[in-house]
Amino acid sequence: MFQPLAGSSSPNGLPRSQTVALRLGDASRVGEARRLAMSFGARAELGEAELGNLRIAVSEIAANTVNHGGGGEVLLRLVEWDRRAGVEALFLDAGRGMANVAECFRDGYSTAGTMGTGLGAARRLVHDFDVHSVPGAGTAVVLREWKGGTPTPGPQLSVGGVCLPVAGETECGDAWAVLSSATRTLVLVADGLGHGSSAAEASNLAVAIFRANASRSAADILGLLHLGLRPTRGAAVAIAEIDTARGELQYAAIGNIAGRLLTASGTRAMVSHNGIVGHQARPAPAFTYPWTGDTTLVMHSDGLKNQWKPETYPGILRRDPALFAGVLYRDCARERDDTTVIVCRQGAPE
Repeated sequence: MFQPLAGSSSPNGLPRSQTVALRLGDASRVGEARRLAMSFGARAELGEAELGNLRIAVSEIAANTVNHGGGGEVLLRLVEWDRRAGVEALFLDAGRGMANVAECFRDGYSTAGTMGTGLGAARRLVHDFDVHSVPGAGTAVVLREWKGGTPTPGPQLSVGGVCLPVAGETECGDAWAVLSSATRTLVLVADGLGHGSSAAEASNLAVAIFRANASRSAADILGLLHLGLRPTRGAAVAIAEIDTARGELQYAAIGNIAGRLLTASGTRAMVSHNGIVGHQARPAPAFTYPWTGDTTLVMHSDGLKNQWKPETYPGILRRDPALFAGVLYRDCARERDDTTVIVCRQGAPE
């Protein structure tokens, strides 16, 4: 039976693209981040203690982002795993970074004259917490608070994602979804042509068709999307089908969705066919690639520049995938386009 992975959908009927980005330019924004987190927590129906933990953790990390990172932003969104709702907060800055992340978790340690309890306190309070930092290049922190406690881990992949509209738009023309069973995971990224509501209509319909046909192959789903999106303006679409038992990934794509596989031996770009799903596209067979326990999948819309290199972020492939998605968005997003970045890997952060 297929179910959403954490972060692939939202509870209470809210679309996943209801991600909210808030700039953290000065101390006055810390309170706004806290209030926004409480709004998301109410939507996820967190309990009183869970709301309190989220409030403190978001306040602490937002203050750290301002005081140590020179400002940055926080991305807040609802997540869901195994029918359990939660709130994710992803903090990003391009400040001086941390030379010793482990030391920064020690209570009393500070480089800015503060009490030095922010990172350690936040990690103790919330259910999920992870950090990646590069000296001189910035820090990314992700935390999640779940309704009813941490969901039971399953055999599925870990997934992180960022999906934001271009500045000035309230609806995102990109969409993504991830569905997983015991040994098989399907990942969809859709980029509706243009921006705004018409682009969102196409990409959200793509998600609905994808969810309704999870038992089919990646290539078959792409063919159904081509028929289903004809009433819309169309979209660029990529679908990855990962079978961990067979050790392979099937990739079917039309348009300018980029897909890369990262392993210890290097980076491999995956093939996408020319065309527009729903309008101008020929049948697009899937390509097969090997999938091993150390493989990381990155898929993104053309709202992200394609010149990024994983070696820029040492150690990040062993961290929570949301951190990798976040730093790619922070460093490589185009200012005039919707942006979606999805990262999938096997296993929990080390």
